[in-house]
Amino acid sequence: MDLKRLVSLYLLICCVGFLISCAPALAGNDIYFVTYNHHIEKGEMELMIMTDLTEPAERTGEVGSYLSSMLELEYGVTEQYATELMLEGFFDFTHGFGKFTGFRWENRYRLHKEKNRGLNPVLYMEYEDLDPETRFKMEVSGREDGKGEPAELEGKRERILETRLILSRDKGPYNYAFNWINETDTRRRGFTEFGYAIGMRRTLTDHHHEMSEGHRHTENAEGLPESGGMFRCSMHQDETSPTPAKCPDCGMDMVADQPAGRHGLPPGSPTRSSRWKPAAIGIEMYGGLGNNHAFSGPFKVQQHYIQPIIMFHPRENMMIHLGAAIGLTPVSDDLIRVGVGFEF
Repeated sequence: MDLKRLVSLYLLICCVGFLISCAPALAGNDIYFVTYNHHIEKGEMELMIMTDLTEPAERTGEVGSYLSSMLELEYGVTEQYATELMLEGFFDFTHGFGKFTGFRWENRYRLHKEKNRGLNPVLYMEYEDLDPETRFKMEVSGREDGKGEPAELEGKRERILETRLILSRDKGPYNYAFNWINETDTRRRGFTEFGYAIGMRRTLTDHHHEMSEGHRHTENAEGLPESGGMFRCSMHQDETSPTPAKCPDCGMDMVADQPAGRHGLPPGSPTRSSRWKPAAIGIEMYGGLGNNHAFSGPFKVQQHYIQPIIMFHPRENMMIHLGAAIGLTPVSDDLIRVGVGFEF
């Protein structure tokens, strides 16, 4: 397949993904770009388009400023297991060319059925079939000086097996997550590069209090919903109580039930005040930690990033998150990141 067809295919995938994602959806995902936490919802299908605008730390005759994108389709098979297919590509503005670079197939399994037990360990495995020129930073690993690396396979596609150990915990409106990353090159005798990702997210709004007058519930003198409903945790929808109580998972006060809406939003369109009110803020730090032949190394030869993130729910079936990845070392790029997610 020639370059023109590859570029056309890549653009078609992005356009089709966008059109499909405009269909009504039922939920959203969490705030992070690189870090994973333990949240998995059975029966939840999510479509996300993530796009990065990258200013390389080191411009070369082959690499200039570029736009890279990833189209993700994820499905929660059970309460503990989710699988996801990802397609990616890029377009280089400086040199005027683009490429569809390949796919990733990801699987995550949370060891405990309970949704917030201890550090909630999650096992992660991903197979990557990518062009060597791939540029989307789904994760960062290794080091940039080439120390410890076996010879490259010129022109050969990368066949990478990525594994992660994910530890995550919800505490009130906060989520804390840590990922240890291993990327094993199956075509270079198991050569493995290491990386990490750390994230923290705080939920800002309780959308139950952003309801329009037509959706407000009323309570009787005892504080119970007049409709005979239940009290429910806005963070953990499975936790309910017939009387006012605190959530056993996160300790937040439960709020009176109301007509079902996702992310704490009432059914239908959100109110003007809640549409673009930040739903959550977060921060990530991620980077490379060398390889199995040369672990760690000088800070200056590793990529490391710090990334503030903000998330919005412009409607109950849509999530937008924005991030700015700031390179902390001479070999780290600067990125503006945008993610638009929908669920079915």
